Amino acid sequence: MPQDIGENTITTVQIARVPPTVAARLERHRLATGDIVFSRRGDVTRRALVREDSAEWLCGTGCLRVRPGSAVDSQFLSYLLGTADARDWLLGNAVGTNMLNLNTTILGRLPLNVPPRPEQQAIAEVLGALDDKIAANTAFATTVDSYLAALLDEMATGVTATTLRSIADVNARSVKPVADGILRYVDIASVATGSFEYPDVTAWSDAPGRARRGLAMGDTMWSTVRPNRRSHALNLENDALLVASTGLAVLSPREVGFAYLYEASRRPEFTAYLENVAEGSAYPAVRADRFLEAPVPDLPADHIRAFEAQAAPLRELVASHARENRTLAATRDALLPQLMSGKLRVRDAETLASAVI
Repeated sequence: MPQDIGENTITTVQIARVPPTVAARLERHRLATGDIVFSRRGDVTRRALVREDSAEWLCGTGCLRVRPGSAVDSQFLSYLLGTADARDWLLGNAVGTNMLNLNTTILGRLPLNVPPRPEQQAIAEVLGALDDKIAANTAFATTVDSYLAALLDEMATGVTATTLRSIADVNARSVKPVADGILRYVDIASVATGSFEYPDVTAWSDAPGRARRGLAMGDTMWSTVRPNRRSHALNLENDALLVASTGLAVLSPREVGFAYLYEASRRPEFTAYLENVAEGSAYPAVRADRFLEAPVPDLPADHIRAFEAQAAPLRELVASHARENRTLAATRDALLPQLMSGKLRVRDAETLASAVI
C-alpha cells in the first residue's frame, strides 16, 4: 500500500499481511523482482523497486505495478522515475483536485529518455552502491532495535511497573519564535516508527504556530495522534535549532539515561496504555499530561545503569549511521540528474560515490 513505499524501497514496519488462502485468490497481483510499484493516490511520485526480499508479495489496491521489459534495466528505471523531470511530469498529469490520482494510462504516457542497456546498468551500479550502504545501515538499526528490546524484556521479567513521571519530564521546554531567526522544524509527518527526517533550516517567519516544543539531544519524541501507529523517535542530534511540533510529546530523561528512556517507551505496554487513553474516534489523540502515567519497568538503579552501558553506545552508532545515510542520499540525489542527463560520466560518478561509501 502507499504507506509502505519509502524512497525507492518497500518498508515493512506497518505492512499488512494476509493468510495464504487470501493470497492464492490474489495471484495476479503478485510482485516479481524488478517490478516497480507506485502510489496510486496522494503523493503519486512515490515509487519503490521490488527486490528479491519482497518478491512474491502482493500489490495492494492503492498501488500501481510497473513491470519493465527486457530492453530496460529495472534498477536504472527506478532511478530514472525518481528524477525531478519525472516527478514534475507525474504531478502535472495526475488527475484530481483534493487528492491526486494516478492510473496506468497516465503512467504509460510518461516520456523517458533511456540510454543503451550497458549504460543503464553502469548508472544503476553507481547509484545502487550508495543505496546498498544506506540499506546496510538501516538493517543495523533494525538489529539494534530487536536486540535492545529483547535485553530489556529479559531484565524486566517479573518486575513491577512504575510511571513515566518517575524517570522523565514531558514537554519540559517551550520555544518562542525568534525575530529574523531560523529553526529546524520537526512535524508529526516527519516522525516514523523509530526514526525521523532531519529537517532543513527554515525561517521562523515561515514556521507554523505549532513549532513550540524544545527538543534537546537525548529526548524521545512520540506522536500524540493515532498512537497505534507508534510514531516515535530518539533525537541524538546536538542541534539547538531543532524545534518540535505541539503534536509531539517530547520526553526528556531525568533520572535515567536517554537509551533506557527510549527503550522503555518502545515497549508494547507503553503503546497499549496510549491507545487506551487516546480521545476521539476518527482522530484519536493523547493529551500530553497522560504520557506521565504511562507504564515503564521499575528496575533497580544498578540494572538501569547496566542497560544504559550497553544500549547508549549502540544508539549513538545508529545515530551516526543515520547521519551517514543523509550524506549518502544527498550524494545519490546529486549524481542522479547529472548521470541521467549525460553531464557526468559514470567513471567520474564512481569516484564521487566511493568518497562517501
